[in-house]
Amino acid sequence: MIENVRVVFRVQEVSNGEPWIRLEPVDMGLRVLGGGFLGFELPEGTTINTAEEIAAYLQEKIRSVSYTLP
Repeated sequence: MIENVRVVFRVQEVSNGEPWIRLEPVDMGLRVLGGGFLGFELPEGTTINTAEEIAAYLQEKIRSVSYTLP
């Protein structure tokens, strides 16, 4: 079984002000996540501007996210 979903990469700040990148589904989420979400924790000291650049690059280069159950 394969689940496939298109995502948008969004930059958010966590409580300490550090940015991270959250994957938000465009239509519906992956059932395997149970309503949760995935995200990327960035290296300490990453600026919001750098995080936005990374998110834009990912958005350009990644079409969708998949989960495969063997």
